[in-house]
Amino acid sequence: MIAVALGVAAPAASAVEAHREAKTASQTAEPLRPTADDVRDLVSRMRADGADKNQIREFEQYVKQLEDPKAQERILGSGTVIRKLIVAGLWHGGVWAGKIVGKVSKKAGDFLARNGAKIANAIEDVEGWSETALAVAMVHAGAPADLAADLAKAIMLIAV
Repeated sequence: MIAVALGVAAPAASAVEAHREAKTASQTAEPLRPTADDVRDLVSRMRADGADKNQIREFEQYVKQLEDPKAQERILGSGTVIRKLIVAGLWHGGVWAGKIVGKVSKKAGDFLARNGAKIANAIEDVEGWSETALAVAMVHAGAPADLAADLAKAIMLIAV
């Protein structure tokens, strides 16, 4: 009886594992850098929330830069804009924030959904972004250490 049960369970376990691997592969295949549509979504959320008009204008210029990479007018360096987008995404949510949440565990994602503004405040003024620096800032802001490490890793995947 046990052999029969194991014989039936083994293919099911194998199928579950294959599904997990396929899901992981599709998550890593998703582009980590923001697309023009991601930034437009964030800008619309920022407008609705009454965010800083100068930052909105900066992100709109970045959309133009994404759509036409050969354009002569460049705004801040790409790394600086990405960091600002990450912080704004944590503040305002949307598709872009979903990319960050999609790279963390469910527990960390739930924490981020409830505490996005707190995390954004914690990391906004960190000078040299690294997993360690971001995690330490988040822990100082009250995030549990394990979640802070998970979130910092996800943020750095996008920031680099």
